[in-house]
Amino acid sequence: MRVLVLSHNVFSTTESMGKTLSAYFSGWDKNEIAQFYIHSEIPTSKVCGNFFRITDKDAIKSIFTRRAGTILTTKDVEPDLKTSRTDHGTMAKIYQKGRERTPFIYLARNLIWRLAGWKNKKFRKWIDEFDPEVVFLASGDYSFMYRIARYVAKRKNIPCVLSCMDDYYFNNRNEGKFLGSLLHKRFMKQVKKTMNVSQAILTICDKMTKDYSEFFGKPCFTLHTPTSLSEPLVGEKKVKISYLGNLGYSRYDQLVDIGKALKQIDNPSVPKFIDVYSAESRPKILEKLTEENGIKFHGKINGEQVKQVMAESTAVVHTEAFKENTIKSVKYSVSTKIADSLACGTCIFAYGPDNIASIQYLFDNDVAEIATKKEQLVQALEHLFVDSEQRTAKIEKALKLAKENHDGKKNVELIKNVLTFSMEQKKNSRD
Repeated sequence: MRVLVLSHNVFSTTESMGKTLSAYFSGWDKNEIAQFYIHSEIPTSKVCGNFFRITDKDAIKSIFTRRAGTILTTKDVEPDLKTSRTDHGTMAKIYQKGRERTPFIYLARNLIWRLAGWKNKKFRKWIDEFDPEVVFLASGDYSFMYRIARYVAKRKNIPCVLSCMDDYYFNNRNEGKFLGSLLHKRFMKQVKKTMNVSQAILTICDKMTKDYSEFFGKPCFTLHTPTSLSEPLVGEKKVKISYLGNLGYSRYDQLVDIGKALKQIDNPSVPKFIDVYSAESRPKILEKLTEENGIKFHGKINGEQVKQVMAESTAVVHTEAFKENTIKSVKYSVSTKIADSLACGTCIFAYGPDNIASIQYLFDNDVAEIATKKEQLVQALEHLFVDSEQRTAKIEKALKLAKENHDGKKNVELIKNVLTFSMEQKKNSRD
């Protein structure tokens, strides 16, 4: 079964989306996988050795040249890098600006790709040489990716499967802003067109499965985020609480709350700082990640270093912001870090609103020490570090849940079954 994966991010061992995609296709014959992606990254995961990359910069140039695209192969995979990202300087600043997701950003980026020459001879030849049997789209909130998926599916007369790891459809993050409603309506028009040529949807949680199945009228299957860990990590525990990952969706404000709460606790069993490991580079965020706010910021680290930090920490943090617009954005989300956190053998400390899927998931299964209000932080943090028996009990439950819902082999099998199902559905529609 030859699968063409379309996504913003490349297969990776360090970035959250890239890690998730790598886990989804772990154990496959890498000759069966090809990937089209658009971020200025280089692959660090060995699950695939056939890539076609067109960055936003390439797309802008191609408006005038009608040429775009770089083919990468196995020799271009660099598994020892700390990060897949290659953007720096001006391009990094432009990308960070794009992450603000304003109506103007959506309008400009979608227009660039509408005018871009991505549908060129080089791209068509690459597709035809790989000859995919199914398209796997890692969904996002830009309409041009849905156009590309639809183009490939129609060109090759093959099925399409969407993987939804966040809710971009019910939540309009620019609601109330100028052009916000119009742009979301146009975006949903492209989504529905792509859904019409799709055979199945993979979702991140059971609630999303139910709601999307009703809304789109398509078969939906819950695909819990897989863990990359086959067994609990071994390491000598330190009096340490760590956060690893990106700081989008205002998570940095939550970390400041945790850091300040730690500084209020006068107990030698409780650390005075939260250790933060992230590739974050935005100055307005970094200026908050200070020791004065109870934070030690260490910058980016590679995959093996991530495991070491998780192993030596007493607790790892999952957090989501309390802002109303952020809650809407992450309502269905179950963070990609949660799977590894459940499986690593270190206790989870969760801080966030109780009406979003990730916090509710941890609460319902009693696998984390949780604070759902700022006022609960001091007590929850002290309890986390002082009550070792309770910590152990939560870790045991977490390991059990990881095996039940986040086993990589089970997820790979589910993906293969859904892709096979979609191919059969497409074949039946042709007959």
